[in-house]
Amino acid sequence: MTVDQEYYEGQAEDAARVLSVDMRAKVPAGRFGRLLVTKEYTPLEPDLVEHKFYAPGVGPVLAITVKGGSGRMELLHVNLAP
Repeated sequence: MTVDQEYYEGQAEDAARVLSVDMRAKVPAGRFGRLLVTKEYTPLEPDLVEHKFYAPGVGPVLAITVKGGSGRMELLHVNLAP
């Protein structure tokens, strides 16, 4: 299933597709499991694709450019209130 994230014709046509709901990742902020992983893209830049990893109760922990570049963003620190 593809979901539009933002839409303004010709300006912002971002979309995402769920790839997994059970991935793991290790980033400077720690190890995370049960991650939602999405493939994020836009027809305005067809050569650019990112995979984003979201942890329950935390939010985005990792983003990797898998097509059209070599970007990587990692969560460095998280402070979860009890």
